Amino acid sequence: MPKYLQDNFHYDLHSLWYVAMIPWSGACITVLLGGRIADRLLARFGNLRLARNVFAAVTLCGTACCFMAIPYMHSAAGIIALMTLGNALNALVNNVYWSVVIDVTPKSSVGTYSGMTLAIANLASIISPMLCGWLAEYYGYNAMFTVTAVIAFGSMLAMTLLQPEKPLQPQANDRIAEQAA
Repeated sequence: MPKYLQDNFHYDLHSLWYVAMIPWSGACITVLLGGRIADRLLARFGNLRLARNVFAAVTLCGTACCFMAIPYMHSAAGIIALMTLGNALNALVNNVYWSVVIDVTPKSSVGTYSGMTLAIANLASIISPMLCGWLAEYYGYNAMFTVTAVIAFGSMLAMTLLQPEKPLQPQANDRIAEQAA
């Protein structure tokens, strides 16, 4: 982001040390609220699909819309605001992903599936800067915002397809362990 602002809006790179943190400030707040909102939706309506899928899909749609709008924004303040809102909406549903893992996996496999979820998230943290750099170099900065929006739309679709009300069937040895307990 600092390089993007420097190249497109002629900001001095030395004055951008504080600007780069702004898009993540909203996420620090919403990551704490997402689980609470999902829990309240579940308590009020008693519907896992609403509390997990619909909540995540609506939020991810908002994330995608923010990032799709960035290439059409012509002010640095507007771009920073859209990035902040997009990141905040994206972080709002982080807790939902873990809740879905707990909802659908057999109790004896929650740790394994949680580890796989965390590995995918960490892999995204590695791939994202490389992909953004490559996209910016070969296709321009707007390409990285568009790809981010497409990924958010893909995540939205994936969340609509999940069925948290239908837990995975435990393996035979999981059933034996549950019976023994």
